[in-house]
This record gives sequence, C-alpha cells and structure tokens, in this order.
Amino acid sequence: MVAAEGTPEDRRWIPPVAWRQGGVFTRRQATDAGVSPGQVRSRVRRGIWLPVLGSVLRSTAERPSERTDMFAAHVTWPDGVVVLGTAARVHHIPVWDDGLVHVVVPSGRPARARLIPHRFRLEPAEDVIDVLGVPVTTARRTVLDCLGSLPEGPALDLLAWVSSRRLMTADELADWNQRHPHRWGNPARARAASRLARGAVNPAEDLLHAILRRARIGGWLAGESLVEHLGVWAQADVYFPDIRLVIEVDGYRAHSGAQFQRDRTRQNLLVTAGCTVLRYTWDDLTAQPDEVARQIRAMIARLRAVT
Repeated sequence: MVAAEGTPEDRRWIPPVAWRQGGVFTRRQATDAGVSPGQVRSRVRRGIWLPVLGSVLRSTAERPSERTDMFAAHVTWPDGVVVLGTAARVHHIPVWDDGLVHVVVPSGRPARARLIPHRFRLEPAEDVIDVLGVPVTTARRTVLDCLGSLPEGPALDLLAWVSSRRLMTADELADWNQRHPHRWGNPARARAASRLARGAVNPAEDLLHAILRRARIGGWLAGESLVEHLGVWAQADVYFPDIRLVIEVDGYRAHSGAQFQRDRTRQNLLVTAGCTVLRYTWDDLTAQPDEVARQIRAMIARLRAVT
C-alpha cells in the first residue's frame, strides 16, 4: 500500500508547524501532529529525519539553509537572540564557521551540544531585528561582536571584508568602544580600529607599509577604494594614483581556493581598468624586503617615465 501524499506515512511528511519554522521541528511537535514516539525514533534511525540541535529535527527531503540553525535555536530557546557566527550566516557575512550555534539568553543555562548560550548586553531597539519571527542581531552588531570574539586569523579576514566594502570606519569602531566601556571584545575591536585607521587590515599590509616607509617611497595610499579613482569596485592594498600602480599582498596565512579565485578576478579587473599590478607574498616581504623595495622603486620610475 502506497502512503498518501501529505500524510504522516509519507516519507516527505513533516509536522505542519515546521513550515513556519524553516523546516525544523521538535520530537514533541512531531508526536503532537500524530506520529508515535516509536515512529519518530524509527525515522531518525533510518535517516529520514536528521537531528539538528537537541530534540530539533529536519527532514532529509529538505535541503538545509543558512537559516536552519537560526530556526532550530529559536525553537529550542524561544527567549534567546541569535548572535555571532550564527547571525553572520543569516546576514551572509563571511565568517569562520566554528560549527556551533550561538544565542544570547536572559538567564543562565548549560550548553546543549552545538547550542551555546551567551550572556552579553544587547539593546533591543538598536541591536536586534526580527528575521522571519526570530530575534537576530543586526548585521552591524553582528560584525562588531564577531570582530571582538573571533580568533585572530578569521577576525582579520572579516576586517578585510568590512574594509573593502566600507561597511565600518575606524572612527565608528572606536566610537562604539568608547560608548560601551568594559564590554567583552573591546580590546580586539580597538586593534581592528587601529588597523582600519592605518589602512592595513592584516600583518602583511603592515609589513609592506614598513618597507615602503623605510625605503622612503612616497605618493601612495593605503587600503584605498578605487571606485572614485577608476570606477572599479575594488580596494587596493597600496595605490599610487598618479601612475595607477597597485601593490597587492597575500597574507601570512594560505588563501583558500575561493579566496585565490577572488584575488585573480579582482586583479583582472584592475588590469582592465589600466592599472599595473605588483603582487607579493608573505615570504617576499619577510625574506627579501630590500628586493621588494627595489622592484617597486624601479616600476615607479618606469611608469613615471612614460606618463
């Protein structure tokens, strides 16, 4: 006998309430909708339903999205606010995924597997928005929280993303710290503000700037948006506007395949816009800084000779 479509016997069936919860549901919601506890266990054992968080499940017939963890957290702790990396995925902010689900809760409670409770202050009117019925920190507050809490490498990656899109300035970061003294993450946010102010969002850019200053090479701008100069949505690590020379540096950490592709696509845009591009690695900057300075000086002389 074939199960009727849309009935509990159908392998694709999920409790009706799940459609309002991004496809997730609790074991209790499943039994309330007419499935016995034994049938719930059987579907989990056979892989028809998969655990998401604690007693929260989803159907394998539905592909998870960046909001699956958000809904699962809300179903488990409806009095919480989704924060940090979990909120970042909701806002499509590229942050390191630690595999955990982060929620600010109003009272102390233990972690539940991947579900991690936090206790830090949020201003509901300023810091929290409603996303399909789930309280989530705003994109701005999420960036601030992630810059204050991520390990150094992922934090620098996020800072580079924020800087390239001009989403937050050094003054805005410093002002937030000043208005919210003694908050967790303030030291890390202060370091991020300092990097934005210098136009060097990672150690490699710091090192390149030091090489240029030591060689007394002037006329360059750090972390410069090229929209105003060339109409190109890109940011140069170092830019010499009079000769359209761009200097790019690869960070001290290896790039992922996706980052490698983005860098090459961006470089093609710059060359098409009439720029000359020099690219240096972390090893170049640390092992042969004098040679890097010599090459840059030679390229500057060559370009200025033909302009």
